[in-house]
Amino acid sequence: MKKYSLLLVLISIAVFFQAQEVATIITNLKNELKSNAEETKKASIYSDLTWYYSTVSIDSALYYGKKAIEESKRTGDSTLIAQVYSDIGAVYFRKGDFSSSKDNYLEAYKIRKARKDYKGLAKINNNLANIYEQEGDYKLAMAKFLEALQYFESIQDDKNINTIKGNIGLILLKIKNYPKALKYISEVIKYQEDNNLTEGLCVSCLNLGNVYLQMNDTVSALKQYKKSLKACTLVGDNKGMASGYNNIGSIKSEQKKSKDALELYSKSKLYREQLHSDLDKADFDLNFAKELIVAKQYLEAKSLLLAVEKIFLKEDIKEKLQVNYKSLITVYGKLNQQDSMNLYVDKIVNLNRQLLENSVLKQTAELETKYQTEKKEKLLLQDKAETRQKNIMLISISALALLVGLIGLLIYRQQKLKNKQQEREFKLKSEISEIETQNKLQEQRLTISRDLHDNIGSQLTYIISSINNLKYRLKDDARISGQLDKIGGFAGETISELRDTIWAVNSNNIKFDDLRVRIYNAIEKVKHAKPDIKIDFKIDEQLDKIQLTAFVGLNIFRTIQEVVNNALKYADATVISIEILSCDNSIEITAGDNGKGFDMETVSRGNGLNNMAKRIDDIGGEFSLNSKPAEGTQIKISIDKEKLF
Repeated sequence: MKKYSLLLVLISIAVFFQAQEVATIITNLKNELKSNAEETKKASIYSDLTWYYSTVSIDSALYYGKKAIEESKRTGDSTLIAQVYSDIGAVYFRKGDFSSSKDNYLEAYKIRKARKDYKGLAKINNNLANIYEQEGDYKLAMAKFLEALQYFESIQDDKNINTIKGNIGLILLKIKNYPKALKYISEVIKYQEDNNLTEGLCVSCLNLGNVYLQMNDTVSALKQYKKSLKACTLVGDNKGMASGYNNIGSIKSEQKKSKDALELYSKSKLYREQLHSDLDKADFDLNFAKELIVAKQYLEAKSLLLAVEKIFLKEDIKEKLQVNYKSLITVYGKLNQQDSMNLYVDKIVNLNRQLLENSVLKQTAELETKYQTEKKEKLLLQDKAETRQKNIMLISISALALLVGLIGLLIYRQQKLKNKQQEREFKLKSEISEIETQNKLQEQRLTISRDLHDNIGSQLTYIISSINNLKYRLKDDARISGQLDKIGGFAGETISELRDTIWAVNSNNIKFDDLRVRIYNAIEKVKHAKPDIKIDFKIDEQLDKIQLTAFVGLNIFRTIQEVVNNALKYADATVISIEILSCDNSIEITAGDNGKGFDMETVSRGNGLNNMAKRIDDIGGEFSLNSKPAEGTQIKISIDKEKLF
């Protein structure tokens, strides 16, 4: 007796500290709620309070659940709303209000289905299956478990797979398929032991103990119950510990060890009182009252039995009411309260009559169904005899139609294959033709570039050479020598531009890096010719690997050349700036000088400015010009990146 008293004290201390830990968490959440005005955070805190209060006070949990729904709807966060509905569903499940639990889970189900949250749907199916299992609808429960299992197997989620297998094992236990239940639950326990899933072992070992108990193997049952108690104690699962002590108490009761049974029921009661679940309490109190009757404590037994009667009536659990009424009849008989005993004798008679009527109605319906089925079968046999001849005719016609259909299908497939072959041949010919066209264009480019290089290039080189010879012979005539210098310079510039043109003609496409090198070379020539001019050239390094067509590249290069030439020839500029930047969807080019500028309203545009605008327009870009007297000239060019190549 002292041993059990000491154990009860230790259990009370453990329960106290667990309650203190939960109370601390709840206090911290409330403090955080006061200091946080953000709607999304407030909704999340209300949701957490709902969850933690579910183990302390169901009423408080439901109060904060209502707050969580209001706040989460205000935020419009559908994921959070679905989670809150799931939390409230779990609270009602713990309370034993399966109807309200189901309603909240179905609300969460609608939202997760709209969001195509398949993992969330699988978890809700598992929760709904637990409700159907509690309501005794094992067929629907099994269907929901299998639906959830199919999803988790598709994503290879071993943890959830084994959780659902454990639930399926529990249903198999309830429908008395003990060998299969033993197989399923044993597999789950092995997985949980291999992965140190103590919380899962708390429940699984308890269920396996129940299987062994139903198979009359009390030794194995006790072993599993003790494993369950050990695991439940480690994780602080009050319901698991309450069930474990209750089940061991039932075994002691069957072994006529009433004193031990009462001690175990007392420990179970201590944990059950932490759950705030009406059905769990009623189920326990019924078993405890039976042991009180054995211990001849009739007044205590009567008080418990009258209290649980209301719960079983409310939930309409007739099987539990039968046990309750039988126990009350025994109690009132022992207390010599004949009128009360007769009252419950009448109640159990009426209850048995209801159960019998339900059974008779069910059997009558089954017999009626069987009769109607047999009647239909006879009519079907008659119909078969009458239609057999027709069927033979129909089969013959169908066979002929099938043969014709097969021939038609073969012809159709043959024609379809022929059409596909023709399409492939046409596509191949088109591709070959396109390749040949591209090759011819490339050959023409190479021919043009060779002609430019070999003919015009060599002729210009000859002209420069001749001019140099004339300059040497006429070096004493300064005027003629100056003119020859101009002609030679012009011819040199023509060769340079000719090389740039040949570079563009020879290329199908170029990189911006190539264009940068060309621009740098052109700028260096200008600096060499006019050392006193300052030219700032900047280009975004992100552009180096961007490809563009030779046509686009040449037009950009010529435009920049024209900007520099105009600044040198007409603007008397000392500083020229050029910048090429890469933006999100475009390339931006800005160029300007500090020259004398001009009045855009009075000065007509020459060929140079018009050529620049025309070049940019030809490549799909936008060109703008701004100039003011004594303030210089600036141009801006914008080209969509999609038009570069």
